[in-house]
Amino acid sequence: MALIRCPKHGIPFNDDNPRGCPACALEKEGGEQAQVMRELARASQVIRRPGAPPGPGVDFAPRRSERFTAPVTAPPRAPVFEPGPLDKLRLLVRRRPVPVIGIPLIVILLVALISRSGPSFVRLPSPVPLTGEVLPLPIEPGASLSTVFGVLGVQPPRPSPEGRALERYSYGTDLYIDALNGVVYIISMLVPNRSWHGLRVGISLREAEGSLALLGPPQPAAPPVMPRADTLRGVVVYPSLEGRPNRPLKAEVRPPNGCYDVVVDIQPQAAGVLVDRDRRYAVIGPPEAQPQWVATRVQVINRAVAGPAGPAVC
Repeated sequence: MALIRCPKHGIPFNDDNPRGCPACALEKEGGEQAQVMRELARASQVIRRPGAPPGPGVDFAPRRSERFTAPVTAPPRAPVFEPGPLDKLRLLVRRRPVPVIGIPLIVILLVALISRSGPSFVRLPSPVPLTGEVLPLPIEPGASLSTVFGVLGVQPPRPSPEGRALERYSYGTDLYIDALNGVVYIISMLVPNRSWHGLRVGISLREAEGSLALLGPPQPAAPPVMPRADTLRGVVVYPSLEGRPNRPLKAEVRPPNGCYDVVVDIQPQAAGVLVDRDRRYAVIGPPEAQPQWVATRVQVINRAVAGPAGPAVC
């Protein structure tokens, strides 16, 4: 291995070094390194860190491939998104949820509250219309409880509001049998599908007078009760269903046909109930309409024995 000195640069180098003089080798490789540096500079201009300010532009000579390569057609453009009505509504709700959802909801609640704050009509006729078949009630005053149980069924006794000495046997909410000492004392009917000697709830005043006339001369059972009517929302109302006018009629049956009194309450037909806050008014109808007087209760009272209705009369 011998050292050789470069005649151009005077640098000694080994004669077996393929590169020869290092200075001469650098001069030969300088052109390739310059090309590499240009490529690195070009890449640094294209790829930057996010948020970094753009660096100064560097002009490089175009590569040979760039000079001879060009797109044949224009690059495709991304489609433009046009939001529809539903998309606009969703975007509006996301941006302003309180005005869009809260305010309409508050308005709806206020309207519902105002609409319910006024009187509301409930269709509840009194007495209720007849549905089905009318069944006769084959029970007479003075009959034993065994007869009642055989016809209507066995029921446990309960206290009666008609008198402390009476026992009440309820058959539904509108048919009662009050017994005194084991015999029938009062029969009360408020249901339209039960009939006693042609009398039932829901018949007109004329029909009630005709049925009573078959038992005895009809006469007033008590002075008429005529409360003052009011007008609400354009209809005639009374304080309650029980507070309607009442013109009770009575027929007295005496031996040999029997010994009992028949009392029929005659009241105007109610079309329903008007609910105003915590009050329930009985609605009769418009002011120009004539009220329809109907039977609302039928009572048969035994007068052969002394009881809450008075002493025995026969």
